[in-house]
Amino acid sequence: MERKDLKVNTDDFCKTWSGVALLVETSNLSIEPDYKEHKRNELFLSGQKLLLYFFICLLGILFFIRNNPYDMGRLLFTAVNLAGIYVGYLLVLKQMHIQGSYADKICSLFRKSDCNDVLESAAAKIGGVLGWIEIGIGYFLTNLFIAIAIPPLLPYVAVINIFALPYSFWSIWYQKVKVKQWCPLCLLVQVLVWIIFLVDAGSGFIRFSDLGITNFLIVGLLYMIPIFSINLLMPKLIESNRTSQIAQELNSIKANEDVFSAMLKQQPHYEVNRESSNILWGNLSGTVLVTILTNPHCNPCAKIHKRINVLLKQTNHLCVQYIFSSFSKELDDSNKFLMAIYFNRSDLDRKRIYDEWFEGGMFKREGFFERYEVNVKGNMVINEFGKHETWKEQTKLHATPTILVNGYVLPNNYKIEDLRYIKSI
Repeated sequence: MERKDLKVNTDDFCKTWSGVALLVETSNLSIEPDYKEHKRNELFLSGQKLLLYFFICLLGILFFIRNNPYDMGRLLFTAVNLAGIYVGYLLVLKQMHIQGSYADKICSLFRKSDCNDVLESAAAKIGGVLGWIEIGIGYFLTNLFIAIAIPPLLPYVAVINIFALPYSFWSIWYQKVKVKQWCPLCLLVQVLVWIIFLVDAGSGFIRFSDLGITNFLIVGLLYMIPIFSINLLMPKLIESNRTSQIAQELNSIKANEDVFSAMLKQQPHYEVNRESSNILWGNLSGTVLVTILTNPHCNPCAKIHKRINVLLKQTNHLCVQYIFSSFSKELDDSNKFLMAIYFNRSDLDRKRIYDEWFEGGMFKREGFFERYEVNVKGNMVINEFGKHETWKEQTKLHATPTILVNGYVLPNNYKIEDLRYIKSI
Protein backbone atom coordinates (compact mmCIF):
# COMPACT_ATOMS: atom_id res chain seq x y z
CA MET A 1 0.00 0.00 0.00
CA GLU A 2 1.41 3.35 -1.05
CA ARG A 3 1.47 6.17 1.48
CA LYS A 4 -0.29 9.39 0.48
CA ASP A 5 -0.39 12.67 2.37
CA LEU A 6 -3.83 14.27 2.27
CA LYS A 7 -4.53 17.86 3.26
CA VAL A 8 -8.04 19.24 3.79
CA ASN A 9 -9.29 22.39 5.43
CA THR A 10 -11.06 22.30 8.79
CA ASP A 11 -14.58 22.71 7.39
CA ASP A 12 -14.22 19.83 4.92
CA PHE A 13 -12.71 17.65 7.63
CA CYS A 14 -15.60 18.32 10.01
CA LYS A 15 -18.09 17.41 7.28
CA THR A 16 -16.52 14.00 6.68
CA TRP A 17 -15.40 13.20 10.25
CA SER A 18 -17.55 10.62 12.02
CA GLY A 19 -16.92 12.22 15.39
CA VAL A 20 -14.88 9.24 16.59
CA ALA A 21 -11.26 9.76 17.65
CA LEU A 22 -8.63 7.28 18.76
CA LEU A 23 -6.92 8.19 22.02
CA VAL A 24 -3.82 6.22 22.97
CA GLU A 25 -2.82 5.70 26.59
CA THR A 26 0.28 3.99 27.95
CA SER A 27 0.36 1.09 30.38
CA ASN A 28 2.99 -1.23 31.79
CA LEU A 29 2.55 -3.34 28.63
CA SER A 30 3.13 -0.40 26.26
CA ILE A 31 6.29 -1.85 24.79
CA GLU A 32 7.16 -4.31 22.07
CA PRO A 33 7.43 -7.85 23.53
CA ASP A 34 11.08 -8.92 23.88
CA TYR A 35 12.11 -5.41 22.81
CA LYS A 36 15.70 -5.65 24.07
CA GLU A 37 16.33 -8.93 22.25
CA HIS A 38 14.80 -7.60 19.03
CA LYS A 39 16.79 -4.38 19.32
CA ARG A 40 20.01 -6.32 19.86
CA ASN A 41 19.32 -8.50 16.80
CA GLU A 42 18.47 -5.42 14.74
CA LEU A 43 21.71 -3.70 15.74
CA PHE A 44 23.68 -6.86 14.94
CA LEU A 45 22.11 -7.11 11.45
CA SER A 46 22.67 -3.39 10.86
CA GLY A 47 26.29 -3.80 11.92
CA GLN A 48 26.72 -6.70 9.52
CA LYS A 49 25.32 -4.63 6.63
CA LEU A 50 27.53 -1.65 7.47
CA LEU A 51 30.61 -3.87 7.62
CA LEU A 52 29.71 -5.48 4.29
CA TYR A 53 29.29 -2.08 2.63
CA PHE A 54 32.50 -0.86 4.26
CA PHE A 55 34.50 -3.86 3.01
CA ILE A 56 33.12 -3.48 -0.53
CA CYS A 57 33.88 0.24 -0.58
CA LEU A 58 37.35 -0.32 0.89
CA LEU A 59 38.12 -2.98 -1.71
CA GLY A 60 36.94 -0.65 -4.48
CA ILE A 61 39.04 2.23 -3.14
CA LEU A 62 42.14 0.02 -2.91
CA PHE A 63 41.66 -1.15 -6.51
CA PHE A 64 41.10 2.43 -7.63
CA ILE A 65 44.24 3.67 -5.86
CA ARG A 66 46.24 0.80 -7.30
CA ASN A 67 45.23 1.83 -10.84
CA ASN A 68 46.21 5.52 -11.08
CA PRO A 69 43.99 7.35 -8.54
CA TYR A 70 44.73 10.75 -10.17
CA ASP A 71 42.85 9.99 -13.41
CA MET A 72 40.01 12.58 -13.24
CA GLY A 73 38.18 11.06 -16.19
CA ARG A 74 38.05 7.65 -14.53
CA LEU A 75 36.94 9.27 -11.28
CA LEU A 76 34.04 11.03 -13.02
CA PHE A 77 33.17 7.84 -14.91
CA THR A 78 33.05 5.95 -11.60
CA ALA A 79 30.83 8.57 -9.95
CA VAL A 80 28.32 8.60 -12.82
CA ASN A 81 28.02 4.82 -12.81
CA LEU A 82 27.55 4.77 -9.03
CA ALA A 83 24.63 7.15 -9.61
CA GLY A 84 23.33 4.80 -12.30
CA ILE A 85 23.42 1.84 -9.91
CA TYR A 86 21.46 3.84 -7.32
CA VAL A 87 18.82 4.84 -9.88
CA GLY A 88 18.59 1.20 -10.92
CA TYR A 89 18.03 0.27 -7.27
CA LEU A 90 15.18 2.82 -7.07
CA LEU A 91 13.66 1.30 -10.23
CA VAL A 92 13.80 -2.15 -8.64
CA LEU A 93 11.91 -0.79 -5.63
CA LYS A 94 9.23 0.61 -7.93
CA GLN A 95 8.99 -2.63 -9.89
CA MET A 96 8.54 -4.59 -6.64
CA HIS A 97 5.99 -2.02 -5.39
CA ILE A 98 8.12 -1.31 -2.34
CA GLN A 99 7.56 2.14 -0.92
CA GLY A 100 10.62 4.37 -1.10
CA SER A 101 10.50 8.06 -0.33
CA TYR A 102 13.19 9.06 -2.87
CA ALA A 103 11.78 6.89 -5.65
CA ASP A 104 8.25 8.20 -5.01
CA LYS A 105 9.41 11.82 -5.02
CA ILE A 106 11.32 11.44 -8.29
CA CYS A 107 8.46 9.55 -9.96
CA SER A 108 6.03 12.35 -9.10
CA LEU A 109 8.10 15.15 -10.68
CA PHE A 110 5.88 15.53 -13.75
CA ARG A 111 2.13 16.00 -14.01
CA LYS A 112 1.79 12.99 -16.30
CA SER A 113 4.26 10.67 -14.66
CA ASP A 114 3.77 7.17 -13.36
CA CYS A 115 6.83 4.95 -13.23
CA ASN A 116 4.74 1.83 -12.65
CA ASP A 117 2.78 2.32 -15.90
CA VAL A 118 6.04 2.41 -17.83
CA LEU A 119 7.74 -0.39 -15.92
CA GLU A 120 4.73 -2.68 -16.37
CA SER A 121 4.25 -1.91 -20.06
CA ALA A 122 4.74 -4.52 -22.80
CA ALA A 123 8.11 -3.10 -23.82
CA ALA A 124 9.56 -3.20 -20.30
CA LYS A 125 10.95 -6.67 -21.01
CA ILE A 126 12.64 -8.04 -24.11
CA GLY A 127 10.59 -11.03 -25.22
CA GLY A 128 8.72 -10.79 -21.94
CA VAL A 129 11.74 -12.29 -20.14
CA LEU A 130 14.73 -9.96 -19.91
CA GLY A 131 13.86 -6.61 -18.35
CA TRP A 132 15.46 -3.28 -19.18
CA ILE A 133 15.95 -2.69 -15.45
CA GLU A 134 18.19 -5.76 -15.19
CA ILE A 135 20.09 -4.66 -18.29
CA GLY A 136 20.55 -1.16 -16.89
CA ILE A 137 21.81 -2.29 -13.48
CA GLY A 138 24.10 -4.88 -15.11
CA TYR A 139 25.41 -2.21 -17.47
CA PHE A 140 26.29 0.26 -14.69
CA LEU A 141 27.72 -2.47 -12.45
CA THR A 142 30.03 -3.71 -15.19
CA ASN A 143 31.12 -0.16 -16.03
CA LEU A 144 31.95 0.41 -12.36
CA PHE A 145 33.87 -2.85 -12.06
CA ILE A 146 35.95 -2.15 -15.16
CA ALA A 147 36.65 1.46 -14.10
CA ILE A 148 37.91 0.32 -10.70
CA ALA A 149 39.61 -2.99 -11.43
CA ILE A 150 40.43 -3.13 -15.19
CA PRO A 151 40.81 0.47 -16.48
CA PRO A 152 42.66 -0.61 -19.68
CA LEU A 153 39.28 -1.93 -20.92
CA LEU A 154 37.60 1.49 -20.66
CA PRO A 155 37.97 2.22 -24.43
CA TYR A 156 35.87 -0.89 -25.12
CA VAL A 157 33.23 0.30 -22.63
CA ALA A 158 33.21 3.72 -24.33
CA VAL A 159 32.53 2.16 -27.74
CA ILE A 160 29.71 0.01 -26.32
CA ASN A 161 28.24 3.13 -24.70
CA ILE A 162 28.02 4.79 -28.12
CA PHE A 163 25.90 1.89 -29.38
CA ALA A 164 23.65 2.28 -26.31
CA LEU A 165 22.84 5.94 -27.09
CA PRO A 166 20.07 5.30 -29.68
CA TYR A 167 18.11 3.43 -27.02
CA SER A 168 17.52 6.71 -25.16
CA PHE A 169 15.66 8.15 -28.19
CA TRP A 170 13.48 5.05 -28.43
CA SER A 171 12.75 5.11 -24.68
CA ILE A 172 11.62 8.75 -24.77
CA TRP A 173 9.48 8.12 -27.88
CA TYR A 174 7.87 5.05 -26.33
CA GLN A 175 6.97 6.86 -23.10
CA LYS A 176 5.55 9.89 -24.94
CA VAL A 177 3.71 8.12 -27.77
CA LYS A 178 2.84 4.61 -26.59
CA VAL A 179 2.42 4.77 -22.82
CA LYS A 180 1.62 8.49 -22.68
CA GLN A 181 3.21 8.57 -19.25
CA TRP A 182 6.66 9.64 -18.17
CA CYS A 183 8.95 7.61 -15.92
CA PRO A 184 11.34 10.21 -14.45
CA LEU A 185 13.66 7.46 -13.17
CA CYS A 186 13.87 5.98 -16.67
CA LEU A 187 14.60 9.42 -18.10
CA LEU A 188 17.31 9.86 -15.49
CA VAL A 189 18.94 6.64 -16.70
CA GLN A 190 19.03 8.03 -20.25
CA VAL A 191 20.60 11.27 -18.98
CA LEU A 192 23.30 9.25 -17.19
CA VAL A 193 24.04 7.26 -20.36
CA TRP A 194 24.65 10.53 -22.23
CA ILE A 195 26.76 11.92 -19.36
CA ILE A 196 28.91 8.77 -19.59
CA PHE A 197 29.34 9.47 -23.31
CA LEU A 198 30.44 13.06 -22.58
CA VAL A 199 32.89 11.85 -19.90
CA ASP A 200 34.26 9.26 -22.33
CA ALA A 201 34.70 11.87 -25.04
CA GLY A 202 36.25 14.45 -22.72
CA SER A 203 38.61 11.93 -21.10
CA GLY A 204 39.85 10.40 -24.33
CA PHE A 205 38.36 6.95 -23.66
CA ILE A 206 36.78 6.80 -27.12
CA ARG A 207 39.47 5.19 -29.27
CA PHE A 208 38.77 2.89 -32.20
CA SER A 209 42.37 2.00 -32.92
CA ASP A 210 44.08 -0.95 -31.30
CA LEU A 211 40.80 -2.55 -30.17
CA GLY A 212 41.02 -6.33 -30.18
CA ILE A 213 38.17 -8.79 -30.69
CA THR A 214 39.27 -10.83 -27.66
CA ASN A 215 38.92 -7.91 -25.30
CA PHE A 216 35.50 -7.12 -26.80
CA LEU A 217 34.43 -10.68 -25.99
CA ILE A 218 35.78 -10.32 -22.45
CA VAL A 219 33.89 -7.06 -21.91
CA GLY A 220 30.75 -8.59 -23.43
CA LEU A 221 30.94 -11.50 -20.98
CA LEU A 222 31.48 -9.08 -18.11
CA TYR A 223 28.22 -7.37 -19.11
CA MET A 224 26.28 -10.61 -19.58
CA ILE A 225 27.14 -12.17 -16.20
CA PRO A 226 25.54 -9.51 -13.95
CA ILE A 227 22.63 -8.93 -16.36
CA PHE A 228 21.62 -12.60 -16.41
CA SER A 229 22.36 -13.02 -12.69
CA ILE A 230 20.07 -10.10 -11.81
CA ASN A 231 17.44 -11.41 -14.24
CA LEU A 232 17.45 -14.78 -12.42
CA LEU A 233 17.39 -13.09 -9.03
CA MET A 234 14.57 -10.60 -9.71
CA PRO A 235 11.69 -13.15 -9.83
CA LYS A 236 12.82 -14.55 -6.48
CA LEU A 237 12.94 -11.07 -4.94
CA ILE A 238 9.52 -10.19 -6.34
CA GLU A 239 8.05 -13.48 -5.16
CA SER A 240 9.60 -13.03 -1.72
CA ASN A 241 8.11 -9.54 -1.46
CA ARG A 242 4.73 -10.80 -2.69
CA THR A 243 4.82 -13.62 -0.14
CA SER A 244 5.60 -11.12 2.60
CA GLN A 245 2.67 -8.93 1.53
CA ILE A 246 0.32 -11.93 1.42
CA ALA A 247 1.47 -12.98 4.89
CA GLN A 248 0.76 -9.48 6.23
CA GLU A 249 -2.69 -9.44 4.63
CA LEU A 250 -3.45 -12.92 5.99
CA ASN A 251 -2.32 -11.93 9.47
CA SER A 252 -4.54 -8.85 9.38
CA ILE A 253 -7.51 -11.10 8.52
CA LYS A 254 -6.59 -13.63 11.20
CA ALA A 255 -6.34 -10.85 13.78
CA ASN A 256 -9.97 -9.87 13.10
CA GLU A 257 -11.98 -11.22 16.03
CA ASP A 258 -15.17 -11.57 13.96
CA VAL A 259 -13.38 -13.71 11.37
CA PHE A 260 -11.75 -15.83 14.08
CA SER A 261 -15.04 -16.28 15.94
CA ALA A 262 -16.86 -17.36 12.77
CA MET A 263 -14.19 -19.93 11.90
CA LEU A 264 -13.84 -21.13 15.48
CA LYS A 265 -17.54 -21.88 15.84
CA GLN A 266 -17.40 -24.15 12.82
CA GLN A 267 -15.01 -26.44 14.74
CA PRO A 268 -15.99 -29.34 17.07
CA HIS A 269 -17.00 -28.14 20.53
CA TYR A 270 -16.36 -29.83 23.90
CA GLU A 271 -17.75 -28.87 27.27
CA VAL A 272 -14.99 -27.32 29.34
CA ASN A 273 -14.71 -24.59 31.95
CA ARG A 274 -12.31 -23.45 34.64
CA GLU A 275 -13.64 -26.19 36.93
CA SER A 276 -12.55 -28.90 34.49
CA SER A 277 -8.93 -28.39 35.63
CA ASN A 278 -7.35 -26.18 38.27
CA ILE A 279 -3.98 -26.14 36.45
CA LEU A 280 -4.28 -22.58 35.19
CA TRP A 281 -1.72 -20.10 33.85
CA GLY A 282 -1.85 -16.47 32.81
CA ASN A 283 -4.84 -14.34 33.71
CA LEU A 284 -7.08 -16.64 35.76
CA SER A 285 -10.09 -14.46 34.98
CA GLY A 286 -9.08 -13.83 31.35
CA THR A 287 -11.72 -13.39 28.68
CA VAL A 288 -10.41 -16.28 26.57
CA LEU A 289 -9.94 -19.77 28.01
CA VAL A 290 -7.33 -21.83 26.19
CA THR A 291 -7.53 -25.49 27.20
CA ILE A 292 -4.63 -27.76 26.27
CA LEU A 293 -4.83 -31.52 26.56
CA THR A 294 -1.17 -32.23 27.20
CA ASN A 295 1.04 -35.19 28.01
CA PRO A 296 4.05 -34.76 30.35
CA HIS A 297 6.05 -37.20 28.17
CA CYS A 298 5.06 -35.83 24.76
CA ASN A 299 7.71 -33.89 22.80
CA PRO A 300 5.17 -31.80 20.81
CA CYS A 301 3.50 -30.96 24.14
CA ALA A 302 6.87 -29.76 25.47
CA LYS A 303 7.20 -27.45 22.45
CA ILE A 304 3.67 -26.14 23.02
CA HIS A 305 4.60 -25.38 26.64
CA LYS A 306 7.51 -23.21 25.48
CA ARG A 307 5.28 -21.40 23.01
CA ILE A 308 2.68 -20.83 25.73
CA ASN A 309 5.37 -19.20 27.89
CA VAL A 310 6.17 -16.74 25.11
CA LEU A 311 2.47 -16.11 24.41
CA LEU A 312 1.67 -15.33 28.04
CA LYS A 313 4.50 -12.77 28.14
CA GLN A 314 2.86 -10.97 25.22
CA THR A 315 -0.71 -10.91 26.52
CA ASN A 316 -2.76 -10.31 29.66
CA HIS A 317 -6.16 -11.56 28.49
CA LEU A 318 -5.57 -15.31 28.15
CA CYS A 319 -6.23 -18.00 30.73
CA VAL A 320 -4.39 -21.21 29.78
CA GLN A 321 -5.64 -24.47 31.27
CA TYR A 322 -3.72 -27.76 31.26
CA ILE A 323 -5.52 -31.10 31.30
CA PHE A 324 -3.05 -33.97 31.66
CA SER A 325 -3.10 -37.25 29.77
CA SER A 326 -0.58 -40.09 29.58
CA PHE A 327 0.56 -42.87 27.30
CA SER A 328 -0.13 -45.56 29.90
CA LYS A 329 -1.21 -46.09 33.51
CA GLU A 330 2.45 -46.53 34.48
CA LEU A 331 3.08 -42.89 33.61
CA ASP A 332 0.12 -41.46 35.57
CA ASP A 333 2.53 -40.63 38.40
CA SER A 334 4.03 -37.91 36.19
CA ASN A 335 0.60 -36.27 35.90
CA LYS A 336 0.10 -36.45 39.67
CA PHE A 337 3.60 -35.14 40.31
CA LEU A 338 3.00 -32.02 38.17
CA MET A 339 -0.37 -31.49 39.83
CA ALA A 340 1.24 -31.73 43.29
CA ILE A 341 3.94 -29.24 42.23
CA TYR A 342 1.23 -26.83 41.07
CA PHE A 343 -0.68 -27.02 44.36
CA ASN A 344 2.28 -26.98 46.73
CA ARG A 345 4.72 -24.49 45.24
CA SER A 346 4.70 -20.74 44.70
CA ASP A 347 3.85 -19.24 41.30
CA LEU A 348 7.52 -18.70 40.42
CA ASP A 349 8.62 -22.14 41.62
CA ARG A 350 5.95 -24.11 39.84
CA LYS A 351 6.57 -22.25 36.59
CA ARG A 352 10.31 -22.88 36.88
CA ILE A 353 9.80 -26.58 37.67
CA TYR A 354 7.31 -27.03 34.81
CA ASP A 355 9.77 -25.37 32.43
CA GLU A 356 12.56 -27.61 33.66
CA TRP A 357 10.38 -30.69 33.27
CA PHE A 358 9.42 -29.95 29.67
CA GLU A 359 12.99 -28.93 28.77
CA GLY A 360 14.32 -32.40 29.56
CA GLY A 361 13.34 -33.45 33.05
CA MET A 362 10.61 -35.70 31.62
CA PHE A 363 13.34 -38.02 30.31
CA LYS A 364 14.77 -38.47 33.85
CA ARG A 365 11.58 -38.56 35.84
CA GLU A 366 12.79 -40.69 38.76
CA GLY A 367 15.62 -38.30 39.50
CA PHE A 368 13.26 -35.39 38.98
CA PHE A 369 10.80 -36.83 41.50
CA GLU A 370 13.59 -37.18 44.07
CA ARG A 371 14.84 -33.64 43.56
CA TYR A 372 11.39 -32.11 43.98
CA GLU A 373 9.75 -34.40 46.48
CA VAL A 374 6.01 -33.78 46.87
CA ASN A 375 3.02 -35.75 48.14
CA VAL A 376 1.21 -37.18 45.11
CA LYS A 377 -1.37 -38.94 47.27
CA GLY A 378 -2.92 -35.86 48.85
CA ASN A 379 -6.65 -35.21 48.46
CA MET A 380 -6.15 -32.19 46.18
CA VAL A 381 -4.01 -34.23 43.79
CA ILE A 382 -6.36 -37.24 43.81
CA ASN A 383 -9.40 -35.00 43.17
CA GLU A 384 -7.62 -33.10 40.42
CA PHE A 385 -6.45 -36.30 38.74
CA GLY A 386 -10.02 -37.59 38.83
CA LYS A 387 -11.28 -34.39 37.16
CA HIS A 388 -8.84 -34.84 34.29
CA GLU A 389 -9.73 -38.50 33.82
CA THR A 390 -13.46 -37.75 33.90
CA TRP A 391 -13.12 -34.96 31.34
CA LYS A 392 -11.17 -37.19 28.96
CA GLU A 393 -13.77 -39.93 29.33
CA GLN A 394 -16.60 -37.49 28.57
CA THR A 395 -14.96 -35.83 25.57
CA LYS A 396 -13.27 -38.97 24.19
CA LEU A 397 -10.21 -36.84 23.41
CA HIS A 398 -6.84 -38.57 23.53
CA ALA A 399 -4.55 -36.90 20.97
CA THR A 400 -1.97 -34.58 22.51
CA PRO A 401 -1.51 -31.72 22.27
CA THR A 402 -5.13 -30.77 21.58
CA ILE A 403 -5.86 -27.04 21.81
CA LEU A 404 -9.35 -25.73 22.60
CA VAL A 405 -10.42 -22.10 22.68
CA ASN A 406 -13.51 -21.62 24.84
CA GLY A 407 -14.23 -25.27 24.17
CA TYR A 408 -13.78 -25.14 20.38
CA VAL A 409 -10.90 -26.85 18.60
CA LEU A 410 -8.37 -24.26 17.34
CA PRO A 411 -8.82 -24.03 13.53
CA ASN A 412 -6.04 -25.61 11.47
CA ASN A 413 -5.06 -22.36 9.76
CA TYR A 414 -4.45 -20.67 13.12
CA LYS A 415 -1.44 -21.05 15.39
CA ILE A 416 -1.61 -20.68 19.12
CA GLU A 417 0.47 -17.48 18.77
CA ASP A 418 -2.40 -15.88 16.84
CA LEU A 419 -4.45 -15.83 20.04
CA ARG A 420 -2.53 -12.81 21.24
CA TYR A 421 -4.75 -10.73 18.94
CA ILE A 422 -8.03 -12.29 20.10
CA LYS A 423 -9.42 -10.64 23.21
CA SER A 424 -13.06 -11.64 22.97
CA ILE A 425 -15.09 -14.31 21.21
